[in-house]
Amino acid sequence: MITIARIDERLIHGQVAFAWTTAYKCQAVMVIDEEVSKDDFQKSLLEMACPAGLKCLIVDEVKAVKFLENNPNKKFFIVVKHPNALLYLVEHGIPLESINVGGLYFKEGRRQIEKTVYVDDEMVDTFKKLNTLGVALEVRTTPSDTSIDLMKLL
Repeated sequence: MITIARIDERLIHGQVAFAWTTAYKCQAVMVIDEEVSKDDFQKSLLEMACPAGLKCLIVDEVKAVKFLENNPNKKFFIVVKHPNALLYLVEHGIPLESINVGGLYFKEGRRQIEKTVYVDDEMVDTFKKLNTLGVALEVRTTPSDTSIDLMKLL
């Protein structure tokens, strides 16, 4: 069971590690990222940032689907850098009711749509696909922020 799926380019950091995992009770934090899953140094940093008592999994998209299918009763907090990773999950049978978008930062070719959300055309296309598949998309920086419908910002 996925308690929350969040897009945050910083992956696990103070806000994710404490505010979000507290608000959305989970047993494990799952980072889904192809590059990071192959980088032992980055993996060790993320594992250290994960709150005590929570399992930390750092996997690519294929392994994420298999792990989620094999552990339907475990509560996961999923965090990714890019919406494509979550689209992959949905297209491979992993149900997602909603996605929280909170940390997509300025890069060349992106435009700002909210305080901490900058998107490019590829992301917009991915968000539209997710929306078409019935996934609600919201923008919130912290759990206590008011939820904003991402699709109204695009």
